[in-house]
Amino acid sequence: MNIRSARLFPLMLALVLALSACTSGGPSNTRTPAASSTTPASPTPSSSGAPQDAAPSSPSPTPQVLTWSEQTFQRDYTAEDGTLVMSVKYVFPDVENADQNPAWSEISSYYAAEGAAYMATAGELAGYAADDYAVTKATGGEFLPFGEESGYRFSLETKDLVSVVRSYYANSVTGAAHPANYQFSEQFDLATGERLTLSSFFTDPEAARTRILETLSGKDALSGYSADTLSSEFKDEYFYLTEDGFVFYFQPDTVAPYAAGLLEFSIPYSELEDLLSPTL
Repeated sequence: MNIRSARLFPLMLALVLALSACTSGGPSNTRTPAASSTTPASPTPSSSGAPQDAAPSSPSPTPQVLTWSEQTFQRDYTAEDGTLVMSVKYVFPDVENADQNPAWSEISSYYAAEGAAYMATAGELAGYAADDYAVTKATGGEFLPFGEESGYRFSLETKDLVSVVRSYYANSVTGAAHPANYQFSEQFDLATGERLTLSSFFTDPEAARTRILETLSGKDALSGYSADTLSSEFKDEYFYLTEDGFVFYFQPDTVAPYAAGLLEFSIPYSELEDLLSPTL
């Protein structure tokens, strides 16, 4: 790996790990229907009292149906001679009928902003890719185009909330020993569109965090780490929900060597039951 490439790897990691909720805008994106789920219809009030002539009944309101779709942000970047130097494809959740519910619109906008932020970062990195190609070409080396991809999955969806797990992959340095693989996640209140934090799920967030760290320190893969080390590497935003409990994760090369990859640990809801908020 040349000196210029060696400098790109930490830059790319810093840019990606810094991406969170950003301002909306940026390039247009492709939206594709994915799935749908139905929210409960509003209850119809019952009547009481003596029988009277029946009045025409109003039709029951049509239940709102949340229809998931996708936002795809992608682009190929080329050098002046037309050679492909970088290709990116980022896929995020979207709501096809976001205009029917302000909460759904909030979720759609959140991921539109994420996609725009990723594309802005890609544009900066593409300049380095073109420079790296020029240097590699001049020295007779082999150039491999930079590449980045992201995807997502739903780990839990109820009538009240949704938990989204996102993957990120980058092979953005020619000759790098390892590609970058990271994971991110978000939880949203489907009634308000608000992004839920870890604290949202507990009546006493500090007590919950202490118990979570104590539980994690008992896991075999983390048994060699002190409570202080785990506390410093534990990020409140690195969690998602399943039907059975919380899943907490550590990015590669944090509490374990890079070769160990992403580390995930499940904690059942039952082990935190006395601290859970009504959100769950």
